[in-house]
Amino acid sequence: MIFRNRLSVTLVFSVLFALCGESTAATGEIPETLKKAGTLNVGVKCDAPPAAFLDTNGKPAGIDVDFSRYISSHAFGDADKVNFTCVTSATRIQMLVSGKVDLVIATMSPTEERKRVVDFTDSTNWGAAGILIRRGDKYSRLDDFDGKTIISLKGGWQAQYLKSHYPKIHLVLLDSMNDAITAMRQGRADGLAEDVKALLPTASRDPDMVVSDINYGISWGAPAVRKGDESLRVYINKLIEEARRDGTFETSVKKYTSGPLQEAVLRGYLRPAPDGSTPQNSILK
Repeated sequence: MIFRNRLSVTLVFSVLFALCGESTAATGEIPETLKKAGTLNVGVKCDAPPAAFLDTNGKPAGIDVDFSRYISSHAFGDADKVNFTCVTSATRIQMLVSGKVDLVIATMSPTEERKRVVDFTDSTNWGAAGILIRRGDKYSRLDDFDGKTIISLKGGWQAQYLKSHYPKIHLVLLDSMNDAITAMRQGRADGLAEDVKALLPTASRDPDMVVSDINYGISWGAPAVRKGDESLRVYINKLIEEARRDGTFETSVKKYTSGPLQEAVLRGYLRPAPDGSTPQNSILK
């Protein structure tokens, strides 16, 4: 009888221990590694408004930056416990895999190729891709660029899409949006391929540029963590859901945008994609 009671107590404690030790990946609690570090290192774009850019004081700003501070506020009770590192489309995965940053929030889509190297959280937003052209140029479809030159960013999905579907277009790959815009102004290309929400701010600041009516794909933007970092991935998922529910994303979008750009970005954050795709879909070709 005593043996059975002891066995029962042992079993009860074993169950309780298992429950108390349940992985943060299942509960969405603050990961232990994050607690111990006391800070979060995030890779963001520094030339991609309204997602992320450097303000007049040279400090990171934008929707992705605001969300990073939101994570820091929830994790540490202080929005300033986050360190930002500028990344590009070409360097963002390398910076994450090498451990220089813990998290990348840098207009990156969860393609199958990237999923083999890093893990993605749920997506925060979707957007269509477009082409920036010089005002006065007449292009109504991508076939019109056969024999022409289009700039795309290294590491971005647009280049692979155009290469696969429009092989007659001559592609030039550059490191950053600043390089791409400079090349366009210098007349070194006929178009710049990027997400529409990244192109609209450029067009609004340059009277010689306009975003064409050509849209050629819907992609989702998602934060990325190192492969296997499930506790951080699930924790970020929880905060993405909360930020959408409590109005954080909406407030941030309205803070950095206006007019047609604001309408386009708000749709991407708050409404379903028009093609019925889900936040975990790769780019629909």
